[in-house]
Amino acid sequence: MKKTSKMFGQCTLAMLFIVLAVVDVQSGALAGGTDAAPDAGPRVQTREGALEGLSLNGLQAFMGIPFAAPPIGEQRWQPPGDVKNWSGTRQAKDFGSACPQRVYDDFDMIPKGRAMDEDCLSLNVSAPNGAADLPVLVMIHGGGFVEGSGEYLFQLAPLMKAKGVIFVTLNYRLAGLGFLAHPELDGGQGVNFGLMDQMAALRWVNRNIAAFGGDPKKVTIVGVSAGAMSVNMLMASPDTKGLIAGAISQSGYGTWARQPRTSNVVALADAPSAEAMGLELASEVTGKPADEVMRKDLYATTAKQWTDVVRGFTMPIIDGVTQTEEAAIIFAQGKQHPVPYMSGGTSYDGGESFVISGVSREDLIGMTDGQADRMRKLWADDFSVSEEQGFTRFFGDFRYLYSAQNMTRSMDNVERSGYLFMFDYVPPELRAEVPGAPHAADQVTMWSRFDLPVAGAMRDYFFNFMKTGNPNGKGLVSWPAAAESESVRWIVFEDNTVQKDDIRAQKMAFIDALWRARVAPLLAPQ
Repeated sequence: MKKTSKMFGQCTLAMLFIVLAVVDVQSGALAGGTDAAPDAGPRVQTREGALEGLSLNGLQAFMGIPFAAPPIGEQRWQPPGDVKNWSGTRQAKDFGSACPQRVYDDFDMIPKGRAMDEDCLSLNVSAPNGAADLPVLVMIHGGGFVEGSGEYLFQLAPLMKAKGVIFVTLNYRLAGLGFLAHPELDGGQGVNFGLMDQMAALRWVNRNIAAFGGDPKKVTIVGVSAGAMSVNMLMASPDTKGLIAGAISQSGYGTWARQPRTSNVVALADAPSAEAMGLELASEVTGKPADEVMRKDLYATTAKQWTDVVRGFTMPIIDGVTQTEEAAIIFAQGKQHPVPYMSGGTSYDGGESFVISGVSREDLIGMTDGQADRMRKLWADDFSVSEEQGFTRFFGDFRYLYSAQNMTRSMDNVERSGYLFMFDYVPPELRAEVPGAPHAADQVTMWSRFDLPVAGAMRDYFFNFMKTGNPNGKGLVSWPAAAESESVRWIVFEDNTVQKDDIRAQKMAFIDALWRARVAPLLAPQ
């Protein structure tokens, strides 16, 4: 792993949410949960038992709430089980353990000293005092499905209070402990255990959020990067029917050409075998030949053995159960949830993500299906600067921006609006140094820059969407649905907010043709 560029100073991709501390100059207790008043905190009665949290400047915060049974022992690589009810009042004044992940010397996505444990399935809830029937925002952390937790994100709670929103963040299983297809494991209930954790958290929200003053019928899910891909998968899963009222995907991906597939689903050209990947990974973890690894060997491993072998990002699996098909295919078939959807990316979305993704230049060339020369011509402005900039820009457009365009346009299939955006703001002092806004810059900017008009506009659009399903509002540039006309309609966040049509049209058409050729067997009339 490398540190990101100096675009946001000392803030790295992995630690971008550390800057969120500026949101709450008064409520420092959220960072560690240790500054509670000596008297009893607010209490709430959930279906599983009573909780006592913290009261902080008009905000009630409950942290480390278990939403599923611990996935330990024989429950490793199993769907999340139900939480056992408890008697008495459970203290909810500090964050739970983070799910096991690799920790790096220069950064990590969990605070220094935060415990890691396979018993990590907890969530955090904040609510304004006196909340009743308020909209709910569930924020899913990014981190390439190999790192992260809901802790840093929870520093946004004071801002959510000010906007009248119930706020939820959560942990889910990561890397090989969260996503693994192996012949020695029973995959009959699915192999995307981290995704199943997210589903369990949404079920918890559905049955309990009213006790905190939230409306279970007004739950919006949002995420960036891996969190955004999670949003896309949850939108495409029948298991989340009735749990989602709206979805926001920031630099998500649902059209990626190399998503692993199990033998339970239709094979697609160039898609890797999830079982073969699982065999190879298990061999590396255990030190045994792949064909000699038994179930007992897998369960004898430690969590650290799985996190130590992480290289690049983990990719969720098309298993025919938890993910019946790639998210964009589900959207194209009109089988996604019929709720409002927003998606977009940044103008240089490969910046900060390509170098740590585990995807090589050779991989990208292979995905062009023999059209590498055509790709180079379309992205010639970037390749003329350097090979690195050319491949980085292509990666971002291919993986993130095209996915957003594809899936927002497909919302027409369920007669719902899809809102499409590009974030293109770069601080003036860096415009001569960087070729665009890098991966996750939209989220860093909108939640930390309170002196920047375009960041304020972004927040207004997002909160309008959370509350009404439509981002538009008084004083904002009109944001049309992406499929409102034959032209692709975008909102672009630069120095100001502007509406544009057909951004990077030739490039998007090139990627679209590659995608449609690859998935043609699944888009044909049944």
